[in-house]
Amino acid sequence: MKSEVYKEKVNTGDELVARIMNSAALIKQERQDDLRRATRTIAKRVEKCIEVDGEIFGTLTLNCCNLLR
Repeated sequence: MKSEVYKEKVNTGDELVARIMNSAALIKQERQDDLRRATRTIAKRVEKCIEVDGEIFGTLTLNCCNLLR
């Protein structure tokens, strides 16, 4: 965050606050995107587990019983 906020010279306190707020919003959005991707990945794996009726599947040869531990 610091490198982003101070990428260019800050001229006023208001400008500093705005940059900090913008940087925080960007970080929040990136984390939300990461959580969405992780959630989709888990949902896809659960769907596949149901599809194969709990048997072994995937390139990692995972057993569905161990999927959510």
